[in-house]
Amino acid sequence: MASFIVIQTSFLGDVVLTTPLLAELATRAPVDIVTTPAAAPLLANHPAIREVIVYDKRGRDSGPLGFWRTVRRLRAGGYTDAYLAQGSSRSGLLAALAGVPRRVGFDTSAGRLWYTQRRRHIRDQHHAERLWRLAVGNDVASASSEATRPRLYPGDVERAAVDALLRDVPRDGARLLTLAPG
Repeated sequence: MASFIVIQTSFLGDVVLTTPLLAELATRAPVDIVTTPAAAPLLANHPAIREVIVYDKRGRDSGPLGFWRTVRRLRAGGYTDAYLAQGSSRSGLLAALAGVPRRVGFDTSAGRLWYTQRRRHIRDQHHAERLWRLAVGNDVASASSEATRPRLYPGDVERAAVDALLRDVPRDGARLLTLAPG
């Protein structure tokens, strides 16, 4: 039976833009994702994800031993396909050493040496659509805005945090509230 691993250990915005890829893949097989400690809470409630695997490449998983622990964890997952959303050499090597037979990423990525399939990186597409195309290929006509719309699924804890934040916002009739995460 097929099972997919998506490796996305980049910035928070990039992780959010990976959600259309996750949703597309989940229509075919179970999907797990490797991501950073900072990004893991963003994906914790996503219905397309079976398991969020935290890879703390700058902390407890740094260095060769931490990398090898992560390789062994992925190898135990028996994944059939890896989607390299980030494109780093480290991510490509991680999937290769984990024994994932089919590894898909962009032809311009630093880790492309480790890929078994390379998708053409189309510069004038939105990055969410480019990532979605890792699953569907570049031959598919145009993507619907619904298919490539990033989605997050906050839980009760996150909703309560937003409610607490908004409780202190002045009620001056303004229609917008600006946030600058990070």
